[in-house]
Amino acid sequence: MASAHSPDTGHVRVCTWNIQLGLRLDAVVDAIRRRDDFHGLDLLCLQEASVHTGLTDAERIAEALGAGYGHFQATAQLRRGVEQANAIIWRRDSFDLGEPEIVSLSGPTSARGPTSARGPSSARMSRAERTLLRAIAPQQRIAVRAESAALRVYVVHLDMIGFAHKLQQLGAVISDMAARLPVPVTVVAGDLNTFGPPVLQLWRRLAGAASEAGLVDITREVRRTHWTAQKLDAIFLRSELPFGSRAWALDVKASDHKPVFVEVEFEGRN
Repeated sequence: MASAHSPDTGHVRVCTWNIQLGLRLDAVVDAIRRRDDFHGLDLLCLQEASVHTGLTDAERIAEALGAGYGHFQATAQLRRGVEQANAIIWRRDSFDLGEPEIVSLSGPTSARGPTSARGPSSARMSRAERTLLRAIAPQQRIAVRAESAALRVYVVHLDMIGFAHKLQQLGAVISDMAARLPVPVTVVAGDLNTFGPPVLQLWRRLAGAASEAGLVDITREVRRTHWTAQKLDAIFLRSELPFGSRAWALDVKASDHKPVFVEVEFEGRN
């Protein structure tokens, strides 16, 4: 990575946005073209992207951002015949990312209890949660991972149902991080589906698992990211360098989620 926007030179801007299957894709594209918040964006992490008129939403959004952006989209599941995907869009002169890959968050034992590959051992489910997860249609969840020698990014989308279940899914990402060679900067961004009061013990456990992995929630000051006035979306950062950051959510009527932004300044880089 070597540009005025990369961690090598001290500054990066990231956005995560659940675009609600692109139901209002024209409004999403219009916001990206018109709002200054998206100008100069280095990374855009999408959840609930889909396909419209033969094009992936990531392709159309990358085009709206302007020349010089790469894009990758991976379908997690079909919902009533509609593709539900995670996607990443990146500025090529900021990040020399390799071919993105998929990390499954939905293993065969994820609804029945933890396994050694699923991260924190504290993710044991209650009998009620196991019963609920068996009763509903199974959800296929993934993370998209993209990386270079200097940066690793995960685009995540956790299940709506289940407290310990979400902890296991985050644990799958943390386990994947631990199994790979270290990089100077790691970003984990996406929709955590943390419905309910933020003081819940189980949400504290989710934050604690991230913290134990060296991940800092750099969107803590953002209070609301969803039309229900709850915070469902977040961006986490792990860095070898000291850094400062600011975060905000943009109020645009293009999805049931707001786009969430961070700007990060890395100390010691000019």
